[in-house]
Amino acid sequence: MKSCPQCHKIYTDETMNFCLDDGAKLLKTFERDESATAVLPELAPTLARIRNQEQNIRFCTTADGVNIAYAVTGAGPLLVRVLGHFTHLEMEWEWPDLRYLWERLANSYTVVRYDGRGIGLSDHYDGEFTEETRQLDLDAVLKQVSADDATLLGISEGGWTAAAYANQHPDRISRLILYGAYCQGAHARSGYDPEEDEALVTLIRKGWGRDTPAFRQVITSTFFRPDADPQLIAHFNELQRMSADPETAARYHMSCHSRGDGREVFEQVKVPTLVLHCRDDLAVSSEQGRLLASIIPGAHLVLLPSGTHYFPTDREVVGKVVAAIDRFIQ
Repeated sequence: MKSCPQCHKIYTDETMNFCLDDGAKLLKTFERDESATAVLPELAPTLARIRNQEQNIRFCTTADGVNIAYAVTGAGPLLVRVLGHFTHLEMEWEWPDLRYLWERLANSYTVVRYDGRGIGLSDHYDGEFTEETRQLDLDAVLKQVSADDATLLGISEGGWTAAAYANQHPDRISRLILYGAYCQGAHARSGYDPEEDEALVTLIRKGWGRDTPAFRQVITSTFFRPDADPQLIAHFNELQRMSADPETAARYHMSCHSRGDGREVFEQVKVPTLVLHCRDDLAVSSEQGRLLASIIPGAHLVLLPSGTHYFPTDREVVGKVVAAIDRFIQ
């Protein structure tokens, strides 16, 4: 077995000498325990990745009695992903491009991901989605993992939830990372069309659960560029269908789009903050990232060469994200 010292990709073909992704010379990987890293310390990240590639899914219960599914991978400082809709812990892990970021981060951190109520593997939920219910879900997970010095990675609408939680619990949260996040909800952005939004909700209710992906493709097209891997797009379309039933998907969409101007939430952030945003984000303009970095005291902004709104799957962009997080945390 060989591995790439740069991207940590594993190769079982012993005749290969160079990485197909970045051209780096491959190194021999010894299939032993941690003692192998004493011989080849540069292989430590690769060996860690091999050890941590299986996620451990567990459940915890919120203060209002909802069971939340969460997964733990890796070892090191606690890094908790905060993201609501379009998550399914198992289906994310099944597709290499969707789990690649988490594998890379698990080399250095204890990565915790969870499905919010009504989503993925968590309990079905018929109630209203609110800022309070999002806080309850995150709080249950953090208490379950005994978080007292955690970094929150808030992705898209999860950035709002993460910032609000950090403001309320400075004893548990030490850092904040915002990826593709925003402080102006849909209602507060220029160009918002309520009729178009209402039509999208109807489309979700009518077509979300159908076998044909055409209806879900409307959402997918705002998350990934048109030139994205067709198989990845197909998998994400199916992930959306499996993540929630049509009514839940519609209610969650409406709850996110009911947000207005939340600058006050982000102006109150006191913990060190890193803002990551794709320059050509298709769903949330990079101007939102710049705005966040300007109103959060002391925040650092990193713009990424991508148009993807969902967490990154491109390996070059993943490398930049991981490097930025490493510099920020370590």
